[in-house]
Amino acid sequence: MGFDKLVNGWTVVFPLAVLLYYFFRKRYETTTISSTLFWEQSMRETRVSPYLKNLQRNALFYLQMAALLLIVFILLGPYLTKEEAVGGHTILIVDTSATMLASNEGTSLFARNQEAMKELVASRPGEPITIMTTGKEPIVVIREETDGEAIMTAIDKLTVTYEHEYMERAIEFAKSITTTGAAIHIYTDSLDRATFSEGESAIAWTIHGDENPKINVSIDKFGAVKTPEGTEAIIRITNDSDDTQIGAVHIKDLQTGNLLIDEAFSIDGGEEVLLSFKELPESKLLSAEIVVEDDYEVDNTAYVLLGNETGEAVVDGHLHELVKRAFEAVGLTVTTGSTTEMLAAQEESIIVTNDVSFLKKGTKPVIIVGRNDKSTEPVAGAVQNTSDPLFTVANISDVYVSALYPSFKSYTTIATVGDKPFIQKSKRGDIVILADIELTDWPLHPSFPLFVWSTVELLRSETDSLGLFVPNERKAVLSGRTENGLEIYTIDDEYFTTITDGSSFIAPTRPGIYKALDGGVEKMFAVQLEKSEKELVQGSSYQIGHAENVKGNEEGKNRIGWLFLVPLLLLLLIEWEVQRRRGYPN
Repeated sequence: MGFDKLVNGWTVVFPLAVLLYYFFRKRYETTTISSTLFWEQSMRETRVSPYLKNLQRNALFYLQMAALLLIVFILLGPYLTKEEAVGGHTILIVDTSATMLASNEGTSLFARNQEAMKELVASRPGEPITIMTTGKEPIVVIREETDGEAIMTAIDKLTVTYEHEYMERAIEFAKSITTTGAAIHIYTDSLDRATFSEGESAIAWTIHGDENPKINVSIDKFGAVKTPEGTEAIIRITNDSDDTQIGAVHIKDLQTGNLLIDEAFSIDGGEEVLLSFKELPESKLLSAEIVVEDDYEVDNTAYVLLGNETGEAVVDGHLHELVKRAFEAVGLTVTTGSTTEMLAAQEESIIVTNDVSFLKKGTKPVIIVGRNDKSTEPVAGAVQNTSDPLFTVANISDVYVSALYPSFKSYTTIATVGDKPFIQKSKRGDIVILADIELTDWPLHPSFPLFVWSTVELLRSETDSLGLFVPNERKAVLSGRTENGLEIYTIDDEYFTTITDGSSFIAPTRPGIYKALDGGVEKMFAVQLEKSEKELVQGSSYQIGHAENVKGNEEGKNRIGWLFLVPLLLLLLIEWEVQRRRGYPN
């Protein structure tokens, strides 16, 4: 509550004057007369209490002071703040990140925000409403809609996308669609005031944060590696609350459904604990779950796919420097090695060489660029490729090749120059480029690092895994470009969606393990929460700025002074009756 007319505060002198009058008025002494003693003894039982007698004696004073103070209160212009349109346009920015599922007394923050939005819309009938959701790409659900029923329906259909909110992007997008000023309400858990710059007078921002403290215990990290003794899993648990929490860790093999670990844990407030489990059975799909009583369940589960996760490459020193640079560009740790060094690292690293003897060495496939046992022959013609997954994101049709090495007869050709093989694959998975890089203009094209990325992903994923994703992540994946596209299923074989090709792959919103069917080949992938979505932050609600096109001076204020007029008249009436009964004041 506030006061609009504090300038009228000087009127407080009137009740003060009345108070001073009663302090200095003439007082009369009470005298006992002997003839009244008998009546005083007889009427003693009918006397009222001293407090009530004092009230009767000073009733006029209390009534006058109450009436004058009430008049002063009304003159100050009291009001209650209320949420109402400060411009012709109201924008609702809705945080749909995973942390909005944090609950309080069994109801999620997202559900509470939906009810709050409905109340706000109901208070603004006929006004244009725009609803936006957050994410890497903010989405406008409805824009300047005036139909109340349509707005309510849109609010009911809002869902959590589990994606990080990227609130700054949503705020900038909201500014871009606001030209004449607006009231923008942001429904989130926490938003720093520093997000807003000074001088944004054309917009009134209202942030609806979550001020309720939460208890949250989460899986910060979960990983597993293959060892000679089996599988070793490591899990790190964090406690964001102030009190000690207890729970249990469950680790499951998702392929067999077997529970491998069931172990209790205790973690102090604000601390983290690291648990290690060795000699587990070999598995490619593991899930970890903590069973604990907290207010946020989404971060209590994590997944891991075990496979070839090589992040290093050894490039033959005889190859062109641009080959090494291309492998560095796709995020690998690259070293230059001799034949001996490459042999020693073949099982742990990706080998890139022109030594064809590596095609018969080791158990893992290698990448051959050129040949060290043959000579090149001039070639002419356009480059053409098949629908092999290596070309999902790399279009090499505009590459010029001046000469080629002889091909391997038992290998499959996946790209040609004219009628001559250019790129081949072996049954083991080796990838052979039958040309020296310096004999082509391939490094000048974007398809060169894209092709290198595809080869690395193919060798690293062992063709049966698509890797790890965050919710709604857009990422190109290797695909055979079949007519049916990539069919996505849950781990329980429930159909989810179909993606036309790997270049337009978008990960599902809900964390979990999924299957992608690519031309009959099943590939697994996992969707995990981002680290930022495992941290609950207590926020606050506040307002910043004001709109330029304000409708009148009463904007945002609900005046309540008139509500006290009736009590004031009632006080004056009672005072008049007291005066009438007394005839004059004491």
